[in-house]
Amino acid sequence: MMSKILKSTLLLIVLISLFSCKDDESTSVYIVPYAEQEPVDNAAIVEFLTNNYFNEEEFITPVANFSFDIEFSTEEMALGGTYTRTPLIDYVNTVINNFTIETKTIVVSDVSHTLYILKLVQGQGVKKPRFCDEALLSYEGMTLQKDIFDNALNPVKLDLSSTVKGFSESVSEFNSALPLTNIDDNGDGTFDYKSYGVGAVFMPSGLGYYANTVGSISAYSPLVFKLKVYGTKELDHDQDGVPTYIEDLNDNHDLNDDDTDLDGGPNYIDSNDDNDPILSKDEANIVVYPMFLDGNPEPVLGINEYEIERVIDDSVTPNEITITTATYIDSDGDGVLDYLDSDS
Repeated sequence: MMSKILKSTLLLIVLISLFSCKDDESTSVYIVPYAEQEPVDNAAIVEFLTNNYFNEEEFITPVANFSFDIEFSTEEMALGGTYTRTPLIDYVNTVINNFTIETKTIVVSDVSHTLYILKLVQGQGVKKPRFCDEALLSYEGMTLQKDIFDNALNPVKLDLSSTVKGFSESVSEFNSALPLTNIDDNGDGTFDYKSYGVGAVFMPSGLGYYANTVGSISAYSPLVFKLKVYGTKELDHDQDGVPTYIEDLNDNHDLNDDDTDLDGGPNYIDSNDDNDPILSKDEANIVVYPMFLDGNPEPVLGINEYEIERVIDDSVTPNEITITTATYIDSDGDGVLDYLDSDS
């Protein structure tokens, strides 16, 4: 089921050749330009937000064991007729009852696309998943017609860099749950997470699958994902000591257009970014910091110093933690770090 949020490659020109014994014929499938499709998608999302409500009464005064499941409905009056709901459109860039729908602009092929991110619980954890980190979360995906096409009701770990752009750019707006010590063990192999991020995203097709048909998702379909964000882990895809988010040199959240040595392999999956005789991980100063879990402060990392390993020894009390870091330097002083500098 998780494959439905994975990226797919859009073929800008799709040629279908039809052969017969009499003659050869070919037809071209027209791909609607982003500039034309984006306004159509945005209008459809706005219409959905105008005509739908969510179960806000349950989020305002959550009862014990409330699941924090979001329910979208065209019913203005809550069940029992005791509460009048607010249309989703009224929450756009407005805070009502501590809830809001934030808009976020993402540019694809020079065309601005708008994400609508419903924030119901921000999450009380310290960390937010970055667009290329691993996230521990549950989700449900549906179309604007409320047809469910994918879900992970139990928490799963996803590499956000492998999901569609609208998904990764939305998950990264929520904080994770409180630390592991505040998660309850139910005694049956399951856990209750506390104060995790809860919300939903409404994305145009240009941030989803666009002209591709994926399973039951038709081409040019805006998508809706309900989200619960529990945790995150910083990723280093090529294990070179440089976190993947740092390898996004131009900070445009597109990992594939950063290729320092122009060898066809983007930096985030290239263990030797500058294609010199020395691997990237060997062009760093390695430091090991031992510390404890009993409240002792973690080391303050310096400029261009990144954590590459954390080992927890739970055989002792308090648990001992060892952090290993890599610091990347500019040995020849030319303004380019050695791991990106072929003549350092």
